[in-house]
Amino acid sequence: MKNPYKKGAEFERKIKKIFEEHGFTVVRSAGSHSDADLLVKELGISIQCKALKSFSGYRLMEGADALIVKANYKKPLIVLELEEFLRVCKCCKGA
Repeated sequence: MKNPYKKGAEFERKIKKIFEEHGFTVVRSAGSHSDADLLVKELGISIQCKALKSFSGYRLMEGADALIVKANYKKPLIVLELEEFLRVCKCCKGA
């Protein structure tokens, strides 16, 4: 079984590489020294990466391009497949 820290760090590096392959500049905060794992400079957004054993969002998203969820007294969150998110970012970047 893989060490959870190592699993998370590998996932962060993988996501960083994907963004970079799409032309974005990404800074990784190694060792959990900040609130987020990645900062995508051109978009001005921070990203928290989680490699989970399971996530019920996949089931909830079936047949849809995005999932918007909200807990009581919290702001809504949107869940997109990574490739769909990158497509949307490229459209905004080119606008």
